[in-house]
Amino acid sequence: MRIEKRGCLSEESSSTFQRNKLRLIWSESDIDYLRKISSYDSFLPLDYKKPDWVNAEMRFTLSADSGSSWDSSFEDDQVKLSKVPDYIKKLASQTELAAFGQVIAATRKTDNLPVALKFVQKSSVKEFKKRQARHRHVIDIYDVIITDEHYVYVMERPEVCKDLFDVIHDRDSLDRPLTEREARRYFAQILQANISCEETGVLHRDIKPENILVDMRTDEAKLIDFGLASEVQHEPFTTFRGTPNYMPPEFRKSRKYDGCQGTVCLMGILLVDMLSPVVPAFEHPRHALSMTPKCHGIFSPEAKNLIYSLLNATPSNRPTLQQTLQHPWFAMTSY
Repeated sequence: MRIEKRGCLSEESSSTFQRNKLRLIWSESDIDYLRKISSYDSFLPLDYKKPDWVNAEMRFTLSADSGSSWDSSFEDDQVKLSKVPDYIKKLASQTELAAFGQVIAATRKTDNLPVALKFVQKSSVKEFKKRQARHRHVIDIYDVIITDEHYVYVMERPEVCKDLFDVIHDRDSLDRPLTEREARRYFAQILQANISCEETGVLHRDIKPENILVDMRTDEAKLIDFGLASEVQHEPFTTFRGTPNYMPPEFRKSRKYDGCQGTVCLMGILLVDMLSPVVPAFEHPRHALSMTPKCHGIFSPEAKNLIYSLLNATPSNRPTLQQTLQHPWFAMTSY
């Protein structure tokens, strides 16, 4: 059974890593200050272990008298940058930020649109540009607020949602793991999201259930957290970004890997992760095929064939993401 969420490695990190830990980040005095100058009228800290983003008992409702609302438009498909008062700097200075950013839920004043605010320290960003694809299965970025110390991403926020890790964990705890039919729906959506990203010239590089958000009302999955993303490049990557359990085997062997072929491998491990009650932690991803999904009996022949192809030990023999979408497993109705 899945017990805790998994941290990731950046290019600067060592072989050890810390799990992201998000804490309650403000006092009553902070709330009073925000009430006076904020362009958002309600705030809610997000606990990484409590993915329900609308929890009335935790909500702080603010009736701001001043402050202009942010503009959510895009110009020439570039993120519109805004200036805001230093209250965010003040708020962040009292906060122990998680390794890859602090996430806060908020509501836009003009239309009560639920949004998520992600704080990223400028010092951790080497280059700033919009690298995230616009796709229905990729979480949308409405705006980016720039302060002296932070980029604050204003993002889409489904009101009732869980990350896929918790969806899988909750089902496993009830002894009702995801069926292949259910996994196929989420897998196809994230596959389409990554196809769109690759076409845009972006590689997510940290695909895992913790970085997939499921809207519990629509049952749609969205790829989130592009903090480790890179542009597609012709040369192999010689550093690994992502979660160790999802490390492509070729990188373990040669300390380099092709980004697009590596993404295919990540998708194979993701599929095993969805269909197995045990978090994949094998020396070689192909060992996943010896794991028998609980209650399912065995992988269907089509699923097993797909996993074999995605986790092929020879990266050049793996299908592309587009070819993966044409696999017979996606046409099945009996599982």
